[in-house]
Amino acid sequence: MREPRYSILADIQDAIERAKQGKLALYWQRTIQREYRCKKVTPAEQQAYEQLQSILSEISQWNDAEDLRSDMEEIGGRVWYCHYWEEHYSMVELTEDRNGKFNVDYVLDDAVTPEVRREAALQAQQELAECMQEWGITLLDAPVPDQMKYDSLAEAAFYLMQVLNDPESITG
Repeated sequence: MREPRYSILADIQDAIERAKQGKLALYWQRTIQREYRCKKVTPAEQQAYEQLQSILSEISQWNDAEDLRSDMEEIGGRVWYCHYWEEHYSMVELTEDRNGKFNVDYVLDDAVTPEVRREAALQAQQELAECMQEWGITLLDAPVPDQMKYDSLAEAAFYLMQVLNDPESITG
């Protein structure tokens, strides 16, 4: 039995609606572009993709940080730290959900050189260290385990610093 063929048409149509509002962040633009290029598209998908590209050329879009802040506000959360690179597909986020739990997300583009990955990790560490100083948080004495959620901002921030110390181990 053949598996159903994946269609990106619904994703492109959703992207078109967001783009018309100026709310299609670069991350989602790149995701659609990557999916589009990795498959044989139907005429409907091609037409929708061309429409999306036309809209993107006419309407400026918000950045990834604005997108994240909006998403977090919608669910009653908060963004503590985020950085997105436009030159490559990398990002670092530290957020708090509406229940007061902290979450860390990160991706360092594996398609760039190890030097670029190290530079990105170092840049994020430096920025995060400045934020931690503003928040009055010091580095913890013991390593913090990888978890889905953290009970404190200090744990989440320190875990993120730990991860960024070894950018070669970050996949994605």
